[in-house]
Amino acid sequence: MLVTKWKTYSRRIVTKISAFILLIICFLIGAASALNIYLNVQNYESITVKSYMESNTLSNELRYAANRLEHLIRVYKSESYIVNGGTVKNLDIEDNWQLTNLYNNFIAEKGLEDNDNSRDAFWIEKSNEINEIKKIIKKNDLGNFDQIINDLNNPGGLLYFATDGSNEISNTNNPSRDYYKLQNVYILIDKKGLELRPENGFSSYSSSLLDTVEDIEDGIKKTAIYAAITDDGLLSRVEKWNSDREILIRNSVIILISIILVLTCFVYMTVVTGRNFGDEEVHMTALDRLYPDFSMFLIIGIVSLCITQFYNILNMRFTSENLMRFIMLLSAAIAAAGFLIFFQSIVRHIKNGTLIKHSLIYCILLNILSAITRIAAGGPLMMKSIAAGMVLIGVSFYISTKIPLLLIPLTAGVVYYIYIKVRKFLIIQDGIKMAKAGDYDFKINLEGVGEFKQLAEDINSMTSGLKIAVQSEVKSERLKTELITNVSHDIKTPLTSIISYVDLLKREGLGSPNAPKYLDVLDRKSSRLKTLTEDLFEAAKANSGSIEPNFEKVNVNALIAQILGELDEKIQESRLVFKVTQERDKIFAKADGRLLSRVMENLLSNIFKYALQESRVYIDISETEKEVFISFKNISAYELNIPVDELMERFKRGDESRSSEGNGLGLAIAKSLMEIQDGILEISIDGDLFKAEIRLTKYE
Repeated sequence: MLVTKWKTYSRRIVTKISAFILLIICFLIGAASALNIYLNVQNYESITVKSYMESNTLSNELRYAANRLEHLIRVYKSESYIVNGGTVKNLDIEDNWQLTNLYNNFIAEKGLEDNDNSRDAFWIEKSNEINEIKKIIKKNDLGNFDQIINDLNNPGGLLYFATDGSNEISNTNNPSRDYYKLQNVYILIDKKGLELRPENGFSSYSSSLLDTVEDIEDGIKKTAIYAAITDDGLLSRVEKWNSDREILIRNSVIILISIILVLTCFVYMTVVTGRNFGDEEVHMTALDRLYPDFSMFLIIGIVSLCITQFYNILNMRFTSENLMRFIMLLSAAIAAAGFLIFFQSIVRHIKNGTLIKHSLIYCILLNILSAITRIAAGGPLMMKSIAAGMVLIGVSFYISTKIPLLLIPLTAGVVYYIYIKVRKFLIIQDGIKMAKAGDYDFKINLEGVGEFKQLAEDINSMTSGLKIAVQSEVKSERLKTELITNVSHDIKTPLTSIISYVDLLKREGLGSPNAPKYLDVLDRKSSRLKTLTEDLFEAAKANSGSIEPNFEKVNVNALIAQILGELDEKIQESRLVFKVTQERDKIFAKADGRLLSRVMENLLSNIFKYALQESRVYIDISETEKEVFISFKNISAYELNIPVDELMERFKRGDESRSSEGNGLGLAIAKSLMEIQDGILEISIDGDLFKAEIRLTKYE
């Protein structure tokens, strides 16, 4: 009786619609609770640790403050120290990329050697430019100093004092150790050692801070670092902790209940879909006309879109938080509804036994098989030749009845003709079998002339072409395998880091002391993914020939100077010394300035990634009557044991361990862009010396 009632009500359309609506509502409630946790909770640790005083977050905040204070007192000393030029007082030429470039241009203009006399002359003659560079350095140092102080003061309640014996940084102006020890939470670092209360957490101290502690223990330095959280600051943190804990527990319970209800409704809908009250047949809908594999493709697309886009929505700027919540929940509802609709269609096909028979792949294969069957039904060429021979024999017998003396020669001639044709056909057939078996070196040898001779020569040409095609395909498959492997590696590496640090942010919250570091890693890794995607698109676009060059008169000297100026920051970070030589001040080439600029940027990017640090990079500009030459030479930091032609392929690197940040597309893109401009990019390797030379048509 109960089973009958269950079938009666469970298979009614009203019950199915109610379950569908309930599933969507429960899903949205769970999503809203998860979104509430994401937006309002900073300390995810609070769900497992009841007391803030026992949390890792508290002690880690003190460790972070100590690390930042040590960095301030060691690098910047004090604000007045920066203002008075302390950070640029003993600045050397190699300490700043702008000074290095200015000095290199100076000795190049003067034709001087790099020695003490040249350096003394440089400091005197370029004093105005040097002072401007020092002003920029001081401005940057002040900005960094203020940013760190602002981080220490937010959130409020943190008292700190740091000194190296000569300089002090503090927001209390109280150097007394006992003053900070009066607080309930503190960290003390001085000649007595390191004392932390409470000593929870697992965050480490910076290596320079640990060196300071060791020096303190040896009595060498006078460095002292004190930090403490006031009772008011501690109270506000405890209140936030308790609030986060309450939000986490309440919303976690809601999420758990929502998951149970969603799964219950999902299982129910899967069981009853396609079933109506009164019969056991599977009833299909208009949506089921879609191929099941196409529905599966749509489901995968919905899930992928949700995974990739929801995080972007969370980081978009909206006029209000409520608007962002509405967009998120609306998107989630649409995605969930779409997922359910297409999934239920697949379930109905499974119940109906048409999952395979109605699939797009099955239909395509069935049509192909049918076409092959129809072709085979037409009969092989041998049967057609025999039929033609029988016709000729019949004709000869007809003629011989009119003229009996012609019977024997005509019959013999027809039989011999058929024999020759069949024999040639069998030879060709054997050759085709050899080619089918993969022996493309086998050649069909036929004497005489005629259609079979021509057919044999055509087949020989085809097998020769197939041999070349197979060799090319083998190489192509190898390159495709390497391409897939390298793309997977280059995408998986930053993506794994992004997932890991997102998980850390989820657990520690945006209020965690480590959050800026995590966000910095996320920013770098996502930028790397973006760069890889853009390079892949540009490589495909360059290879497709869809880029139309805009030839113009390009001043090569000015273009290189402009690019080096734009890349000054990278040049400084790489600690490379660039030396530019040129035959004349102005050398003009016929090229597309935009494309040529990208080629040079790719070559310089390659140098930044793979050149030996603190080595020299030589850029030579020369010309002949008809051509312009631009060469880039540098010493590689990696052993160059790869053939030059392979370096020009996509995803090939000089660093085969793939430990560098490159993706192996730079040289391939540069080569394609040069071909578009009717130019040449040549690569040569001599030991560890890497040379890239650009050849362009001279502008006349």
